Amino acid sequence: MREFIESGFKVTVPEKTSFRFCENPAYMGLSGLGVKEMDIGWWEPANNRLVFLELKGIEIWRNFDRSNDTAHAHLVKSLKGKVTDVLLMLAAVWVETIIGKGLKKSLPGHACQYQGDGSLKLIFLIDTPTSRRALLLPVKDAINRELAGRVRLFGVKHITLVDFEIANKMGLPVERDV
Repeated sequence: MREFIESGFKVTVPEKTSFRFCENPAYMGLSGLGVKEMDIGWWEPANNRLVFLELKGIEIWRNFDRSNDTAHAHLVKSLKGKVTDVLLMLAAVWVETIIGKGLKKSLPGHACQYQGDGSLKLIFLIDTPTSRRALLLPVKDAINRELAGRVRLFGVKHITLVDFEIANKMGLPVERDV
């Protein structure tokens, strides 16, 4: 198993079927060029799907205290960029561009080709206090509204945005890092 800690969470996934674009040499050459990634990806054989997870810590809510409208727009823009860039990197892998072939070298086998509609899951876990849960729904709605066409091109019905409680109910391999 592989563990990593980020944004106050510990994620544990199988070593052989997981990857992080941020550790990929081909991605490292892109990261300074405005290409974003999500924290971790892994193949989930039980559901026959490739899962991407992005973790956002509780500090994100400090921005909402300063300016709800500005913070909401910034969060939506940030998450939208991450989804778009991950989909573009997957497309590069699947059509085997030169950079796509470089990215492919550190991906598990099932991630190296399109597995069909419904085989890709994009999840954002935002550490959310109970008092802030109502703010998640407008962010989730905005992201799904703005990215509906892009994700459907890849057979994804919607982007999932959850707090820690829902992540646990979904069975995601994440726990709080204490």
